[in-house]
Amino acid sequence: MSNNGVVKPVRIQALKRSNDILGVLLAGPFEGLPLRDIARAVNLAPTTAFTLLESLADLRLVEKVRGERRYRLGFRLLQLGRKVEARLDIIMLARPSLIRLCQQTGEMVNLLVPSVTSMIVAESLKGNVVLKTTPLKGRDLPMHGTASGKCFLAFSTIDVRAAIFETLNLTRMTARTISDLKRLEKELREIRRQGYATEEDEFTPDTVAIAVPLLDSLGRIQATLSIHGSSARISAARRPALLEALQREARRIEALLL
Repeated sequence: MSNNGVVKPVRIQALKRSNDILGVLLAGPFEGLPLRDIARAVNLAPTTAFTLLESLADLRLVEKVRGERRYRLGFRLLQLGRKVEARLDIIMLARPSLIRLCQQTGEMVNLLVPSVTSMIVAESLKGNVVLKTTPLKGRDLPMHGTASGKCFLAFSTIDVRAAIFETLNLTRMTARTISDLKRLEKELREIRRQGYATEEDEFTPDTVAIAVPLLDSLGRIQATLSIHGSSARISAARRPALLEALQREARRIEALLL
């Protein structure tokens, strides 16, 4: 589903059919369903349904009930669900810090979590007296053109970063957007060294953002915390104090990420 609520057609038919099968199993009984019932429910030939079910079983998204020709949801979905649940936990754990930052700075404060090659704005607040959710909440933001995205890339493992680079589209959004991979890698090394990322006129003109990583107890990046505003408001003179406030709240959140 796109940000405007319009459902987009699935580009790969096999993925849609697999998703339909998972939906049928989700609504079905605990003991699972036989092949013929699944095929009928998703309007597929039994041979096609069998091929998809076997592939889903190989991925542990579906499991075959031993001794019976039945299929049910697999434990891999539980692992994936726990990952999503952890993101929801981060939002709840981070909210007091977001509120404090808004009240102290009066600027827009964002909590972002990673998607495949973008960052999702999980929470976004603005104001120092009456706090309001901003239009950024729920949006996908590019990794290479935002402080939070660069921060996530910088503190990701080498393997994760390499996988993202394989499909990352370095689209130029402004004249200052980094669209060269070597230049981006150089900046990521600097971000790791200094412990935070900045963005100035890279995603939209006349805007500045500062982002810090949120690391779990094993040092793995889970999300980013950022302050975002106009170049006039987030002046060079204010940035050290804003960074200090961000880092202070990041430490508070990280203490809860056990």
